[in-house]
Amino acid sequence: MKRTNRLSEKRSERKKVLLKSGAYLIVTDAEKTEKNYFEGIKNIIPDNLKNDLQIKIYSNKALSKIIDFAAEERNKDERFRDIWLVFDRDEVKNFDKLIEEAKENKMNVGWSNPCFEIWLISYFKNLENIPNSKKCCETFEKIFKENTGKKYKKSEEKIYNILCENGDENKAIERAREKYHQVRKEYSQPSKMIGCTTVYKLVEELKKKIGGE
Repeated sequence: MKRTNRLSEKRSERKKVLLKSGAYLIVTDAEKTEKNYFEGIKNIIPDNLKNDLQIKIYSNKALSKIIDFAAEERNKDERFRDIWLVFDRDEVKNFDKLIEEAKENKMNVGWSNPCFEIWLISYFKNLENIPNSKKCCETFEKIFKENTGKKYKKSEEKIYNILCENGDENKAIERAREKYHQVRKEYSQPSKMIGCTTVYKLVEELKKKIGGE
């Protein structure tokens, strides 16, 4: 019994060290869907580690300055070694340039083309080439209704829980990864990679950290 307890303690410590060694700062320009989604992930983190995942809203309409904002937030807390910017193609004029600038500043980008809902669709089905946000949102609204019996609202605070309960997160990651690498063979610029998202990379990373892998 004592041996089991020691093993359990070691695993607990391992989780703690892994998460704390790479505290995350997620910066998004969206006050509703994206924020609520990542807050949902934060809620499954053990209470003593919740501060190691911070979500900040960049409210300035000039999205080109989001990198400066993230840099300022990073400088406030030296624990933040993993910075992720989450934004959509439909909100950015110089989409490809902003992604490259983020990488140059040692920041990761969870981008979606055309919008964040393309990632949410992956919880239920394979990703399609949906060129604009209006169509993408309409498609997700329909899928969401069919699978949950509820009407989709961007302000839904429990969006993450609903997706996990009615969809499949592991398959979502697989679908998004497969779509990304498939389109990547033909296009290298994110702005041309319609129906793709790299949010799956962030979610997969967070799941591994939380799970102690």
